[in-house]
Amino acid sequence: MVTGTMKKNESALKAALRELREETGLPPQHCWTIPYVDTYFDLAKDTIQLVPVFAVELASSSTVHLSSEHQRFEWLRWEDARQRLVWPGQRHSMDIVHEFIIGNKETARLVEIVPL
Repeated sequence: MVTGTMKKNESALKAALRELREETGLPPQHCWTIPYVDTYFDLAKDTIQLVPVFAVELASSSTVHLSSEHQRFEWLRWEDARQRLVWPGQRHSMDIVHEFIIGNKETARLVEIVPL
C-alpha cells in the first residue's frame, strides 16, 4: 500500500497519484475510487483522520523504482498482503477492492476514474 499526505490545495486523488509516482516511480493504467473512507485517531495531532481509498492497476511489466523513503518492496498475492497489514482499516479496504473492483466488473466500471 502506498500512503502519504496531501499538500496544501491538493485534491485527494492528485495526492494519491503523486505519492504513487514518488514512492514507486509507476504510473497507473487504471484507477478507481473505492466506496470506503478509512478513519484513525492521530495522537500527535489530536485529530481523527479521514482517509479516502483509491485502487490502481499497474502494468504487469512495471519496474518499481523506490524513493529514498523506502528500502524494499515485494509483490504479494492478495491473501498474503492482507495478512501482513497491521491496521484493520487497510485490511478492510483490501476486502472492498477485492469485492467491488476485482470481483464485480460492473461496479469497477462505475467507480473507475477516467481520465487519469
